[in-house]
Amino acid sequence: MKASRIITFILGIFMIITGVYCLFTPALTYMTLGYIVGINMIVDAIGSIILWHERKKAGDTDGWALAGAVASLVFGIILTCSTAFQWIVDMAIVYLAAIWLIVIGILRVIHALRVHKLRKALDAEILGRRWWLVLIVGILMIVCGVFSLFNPSGLIIAIGINFGLNIIIAGANLIAVAA
Repeated sequence: MKASRIITFILGIFMIITGVYCLFTPALTYMTLGYIVGINMIVDAIGSIILWHERKKAGDTDGWALAGAVASLVFGIILTCSTAFQWIVDMAIVYLAAIWLIVIGILRVIHALRVHKLRKALDAEILGRRWWLVLIVGILMIVCGVFSLFNPSGLIIAIGINFGLNIIIAGANLIAVAA
């Protein structure tokens, strides 16, 4: 086995272990998302600054790209160094997710009702046979979104668990690539 495959395999195992830890501590996982966003902003900014420098040598960039990278770097540093800003990002994520649930739920209800109306108008038995399932899912999404706006702890746990599952899947993917 090549060294790169061994490293990829080890990183995959590490990610799976990390993902399992996230599953068992979803609230803690959620509360670190602001920090993770800040670190990613810094990494993106450094990559963008390096890319800007290379493009500048080729005469293929302007100052706006550098300004964007510097802004990302500054905001990333502020976010990683400020617990208050991390908390703001964490709360924004949960409330944006709750609002997203409501909006998508409303759109699903509208879609289900339109399919049902079209089905009746065309007298088509095959078209939209399960429109009522989409309606139920839409209503449940609206209820969950409204509930999450007033009690975000449930959504915080769900986001933490989702994050853990995504890390496990990414780790399994690394192991599969390494094999």
